This record gives sequence, C-alpha cells and structure tokens, in this order.
Amino acid sequence: MAISMDRETFLNLAPEYYMLALYIHFQYPKEYYTDAGWTKDFSYRDDDADATICYVENAALREEAVRLMRKHGAIKIIQDPFGPTIWQKTDYLDELSEQRESSPASVFFRAKASGDPKVWLFAALQKLNLTAEELRVTSNDFLAEAVADFTAGAFKTEGEPVDEWAPITIDQANSTVAEATKQLNAATEAIAQDNGYSATHPQERDAVVQDLKGGLEKLKSGVVSLGWLRRTASALRTASGRFANTIKGQTIDGAMLALKEVVKTHVGHALEYLWSLLP
Repeated sequence: MAISMDRETFLNLAPEYYMLALYIHFQYPKEYYTDAGWTKDFSYRDDDADATICYVENAALREEAVRLMRKHGAIKIIQDPFGPTIWQKTDYLDELSEQRESSPASVFFRAKASGDPKVWLFAALQKLNLTAEELRVTSNDFLAEAVADFTAGAFKTEGEPVDEWAPITIDQANSTVAEATKQLNAATEAIAQDNGYSATHPQERDAVVQDLKGGLEKLKSGVVSLGWLRRTASALRTASGRFANTIKGQTIDGAMLALKEVVKTHVGHALEYLWSLLP
C-alpha cells in the first residue's frame, strides 16, 4: 500500500532516494554511466510474477536525481545529438555522500545506519514508487526547478552575473508559442474561476493567478524572459498539486507541457545545456 502523503511533501523528499540509488550505481568501477545501465542495475527478474521489477522505475524522479547531482557538481553530463546521454562522476561525488551521511535528516544517513544501504533503499523505493504512481508524478512536477537551473546557468558568461530578466524575443507565428498561449489561457481561466480554490487558499490562488496572467501577457507580447518562464512554471506546478487527478489538473498539466516546448524551441543557442534539464 502506498504511503499517504501530500504531493508537495513527496516532491520535496522523493528525489533524494533516487539520488542515493544513483550514488550506489556509481560505486561500480566504470568511467562512464548511462540511464539504461542504472535501471538495469536496479532491476531484478521475478519469475513467480513473470515480470521484471525496476526499483528506479519513475523516469521523472530519475531525471530529477540527475539534475540535482549535476547541480551539486557530483556528475558531468556528455550529450549526443542522437545517442543516449552519458554521465561521468566527479571527485565531489564522494564528498557529497559524506556530507549527507553525516546528517540524520538525510536518506543517505538512514540507509548507512541500517547496515546494508542497498537493501534498505530497495525496501524504501518499493513504497516510494507506489506513492509516486498514486500521485501521478511526472517530469512536469519538476519543471520549475529545471527552468530555474537553466536561468542560473544557460546565459552565464565569465565574471558576469546572470540577468534572468533579459528579454527574449519569441516567434508568435511558431506553433509551439500559439499552443502554449492557448493552453496557458485555458489553465489561467480554470484556476481563476475556481471558487473552491479561492475559498480554501485565497493568498496562494491570487499569487498563482497573478503569475499566470503575467506569463500569458508576456507570451502574447512576443517578448519573454527566463524569470517570467520560471515564475509561470512555478505557478503551474503549485496549481497542479492542488488540482491533481481532476479535469482542471489535466488542463494545467497541458499548459506545463506546452510551456516546456516554448522553452525548448526559443532558447536554441543553449539547447545542449537545456536538454540535460528538460526531459
């Protein structure tokens, strides 16, 4: 049975379990690693059930774990236009693990304290994956963080701070922009008109609607910024958690996907970096 947990708490906690799984996978002495190798390492054949069980089955959590590992400088990513992405661990990987193993609040600490980290983690991942399935966790849940990372790194030049509010011209005739405008408008209206949301979480609802309307205005104007893309994605993620498993939730998730396509399409000069952040 899946553990009862609210969506926001789960999204904050779950990635570290997959980070630990990735760290354990990196203990195999190889120079390079891939997602396929990781999933194979964390899978086993259950002959009684005639099925293969994968302990890191959730692609969104795998992607988020890789993003966090890269953010912390524990891995390097090697892209290819057609082939699978390759990972290489850095010297900081073990230091990151030691830091987390020393903190009782960390999954790394509890796994080590168990005496057999991999066995402990396998048991935890079984329950975690059931909860992820129950909450229907997808890559959209982590899009705001990916866009924020992109903001922090994509346009950085040597010795200069990042300007996340620098204007980016978008082609309104492009089908991805038209679709994002349509989807975001539908999501904004659905959220703004929901009396239940307004009654139960009025401050949150007002902030979400304000940021969505701002993002929609920027899309319609033909000029956006990474800051507005981040704020819009964050607002969609907040609303997605409130309306999970509803018709309005599907509308919100559709807007999130459409926004992701705009980011992919209109930041082409940093696309290689972006591919590592947006699955």
